[in-house]
Amino acid sequence: MERDKREIILREIGQWRRSRLLPEHYCDFLENLYRDEKAEPPRSLFSLGSLQQGSWKVWLLSFGLISFFFFIVFYFSFFPWPLQMGTALLVTSSCYAASGYYRHKRPTFSLVMAGAGSLLLLGMGSWIINLQGWTGDAATILLIAGCGTIWLLSGVFLQFGILDYCGFACVILLYAFFFGRLHPQASWGMLQLLWLPLSLGLFWLTWLSHHRLKRLARVCFAASLTLWFMPEADALLLRQQSAQGMELLILLKIIAAFALLFLLRKKWVVWLSS
Repeated sequence: MERDKREIILREIGQWRRSRLLPEHYCDFLENLYRDEKAEPPRSLFSLGSLQQGSWKVWLLSFGLISFFFFIVFYFSFFPWPLQMGTALLVTSSCYAASGYYRHKRPTFSLVMAGAGSLLLLGMGSWIINLQGWTGDAATILLIAGCGTIWLLSGVFLQFGILDYCGFACVILLYAFFFGRLHPQASWGMLQLLWLPLSLGLFWLTWLSHHRLKRLARVCFAASLTLWFMPEADALLLRQQSAQGMELLILLKIIAAFALLFLLRKKWVVWLSS
């Protein structure tokens, strides 16, 4: 087959992969089928072969990156807080940029970089709060809101459902904190009214996402299951309130969730698998 036609077919397969028209293993099979076997595969800059050959560029760049990392770790506490925030955003954005660059070339490495950027964002943000002595709730709320916004946007651009779910989790925490301030002594029944309608609403959004935006169907489904058990988590973990017979109530909710999922299995399995 001519090289131009082969490249056109490979571009089409890549488009099928990005739009999820075909499963990943089908796309891999077709790419291996039409890839030019004589063409030399792209070489990674940080590969064992390049290290073994003693490329001075690779070794110099590795030394620079490692030195820069340890410089930040050891002197981060001496930076003024604007420089600390700028450094945290620079490191995090670099991880996300690397994740976006390798999104289709190396999906696993891209996911690792996105996860590293998310953990660094949360960890360095918490570190800044402790270093500056911002012990009030406002700093924690701003950190959760900032992480949630960045994770949601990163999930949209990188198309990683786990980042979208983490963004939803931040929204759930903010919702819990807000109503915890409004109703600090809320009863178990009131907590059910605060959380269960949201759980059912997100379950409906799972169906809507299946028709409109299929990538978010699994995220909405996972968030819906999380909200189903949030009344008990809110009471036990956030409010430190333990009602009598809470273990039995949690068990009954687990049974109810399994019963609903079993009765609706022919619907939600289709929503998630398509």
